[in-house]
Amino acid sequence: MYRNLSAFLVCVFAVQCLADPDCSQRPKKEDFMNCCAEPAPFKDVMAKCNEKFPFQKGEPNFCHGECVFNETRISVNGVIQKDKISSILGEMYKEMPDFIPVITKAVEKCEETVRNKMAKIMEHKPEGADKCNPVPAIYGFCIFVETMVNCPASGWQNTDDCNRAREFMKSCPMHHKQ
Repeated sequence: MYRNLSAFLVCVFAVQCLADPDCSQRPKKEDFMNCCAEPAPFKDVMAKCNEKFPFQKGEPNFCHGECVFNETRISVNGVIQKDKISSILGEMYKEMPDFIPVITKAVEKCEETVRNKMAKIMEHKPEGADKCNPVPAIYGFCIFVETMVNCPASGWQNTDDCNRAREFMKSCPMHHKQ
């Protein structure tokens, strides 16, 4: 009986080790950027802001996040319209109704993340923190992660790369957060 139990425990341990992603091996951006569907208006805004503020590897890009919030009118004259985030995103996702609860929950969850991250940013101000408001970038990244992790099946690209990236984001929360 103990031999069977030992064999069972070894198998469970082996399966668990295989299932858990290596948190030191972050997926490449290309592996997860198109895994969860986005509405066309949002893709247009992202393309416009990508052109204005291209990403530089290893550097925070607060201006990109600020651009997205300005273009979507989530931010007006430098002030984030917190009470309008859910309704603006809801309008963008109106053709994708199963995303609405995911987006709503992400916005709620990310408010606390933004507060925590801002406290850290103010302590260690990274280069570029004074150039643009970091709050939209933190909100945007958090909403992206929450949407990807909880992406409805109707919008999910069920590929090995996407599934690995999603599992990484679920299992390695400290490694994908800005």
